[in-house]
Formats: sequence, structure tokens, C-alpha cells
Amino acid sequence: MHFAIIGIIIVAILLLIVLIYLLMNDKKNIEKPNIKVNTPSLKIIKLDEMRFPKNIESMNINALSQACRVILDSYRALDYANKLPSAMDKIEWHTWQVSLLLYFLKTKNRLSIYNSDRFFHITILELNEEHRNRDIQRILNKYWNNANIEKDRDTLSRDVIWTARDVSIILYEILKEK
Repeated sequence: MHFAIIGIIIVAILLLIVLIYLLMNDKKNIEKPNIKVNTPSLKIIKLDEMRFPKNIESMNINALSQACRVILDSYRALDYANKLPSAMDKIEWHTWQVSLLLYFLKTKNRLSIYNSDRFFHITILELNEEHRNRDIQRILNKYWNNANIEKDRDTLSRDVIWTARDVSIILYEILKEK
């Protein structure tokens, strides 16, 4: 009988030691995670080398500016600055609008609005230049891979694949002072 009690005590102690060992290893893994993040590298695309739908490229600067102002007014009316951050990931913009904005950005023209710092969501305003440049490259890659510039305005207007964040980044670049 004593041997059975001693055996149970020894097994319990061994289980306790194994449990303590496993818990300590878990804490070490939590403190120093050994996680490799695999971020795909983006192809560097120069905006100056990109092509856009012929109807957009043939617009004079006044017509292009007016079209961008209409997009700007729509963006303002949607009041992204006061929405939850998750609203920035909502896909609700179409390729025709993004084409206009990117082409306007390519022409190196600027729009100006009063209080542009209140125009954007805080997640956009807090981005440093490196992150904005990375976002622009992501957008250019997405455009390069998904926009068919041979399609007409109506078709590209049904191609709703752009997020509010994408449009925000482009507009931020258009509105920022050089």
C-alpha cells in the first residue's frame, strides 16, 4: 500500500515538473515570438510610365480638374474622416474614378481644399511618407494588374474594386503641398 502511494506521488511530481516545463516554454515563446512575416514584394511601378484610358488621357486639364473635384466632393460627402477605421477597407470605388485620380496625379497638378487635415481619416493622416509610398505602390500594382484601359467608361464604372483607403491615399497625394 505504501508503494502505491509513493508511486502515485512520484507520478504526480513528474507530471507537475512536465507541466511547469511546458508552461515556461510557452512563456518564452510568447516573449520572443519567432514568426517570419512573408510580405510579398511589390513590383516598382513608375506613375509616369503608366497608361490610362484614352478618354482620360485626352482630357484637357480643366476637364480633368473638374472631374477630380466631383470625386473629391463625393469623397467629402461620404465623410470618411469620421467613420470607423474599418470603413476604410470597404470596397466602393470604381476603376474609372481611380483612373481619373491617378492620371491627375501623374500630371503633377494639385487641388487644394480648405482644412484638408479634417478631410482624411486619422489612419491616413498618421501614415509616414514611407507607408504612403508603399500604399501608392500597392495601388499602382493593383491598377497595373486589374485595370483594362481598353475598356470604356461605362465598363470601368462597373469595375468596383477600390477601397476608401485606396482613394484616400491618392487624394492625399493630390492635395498635399509640395
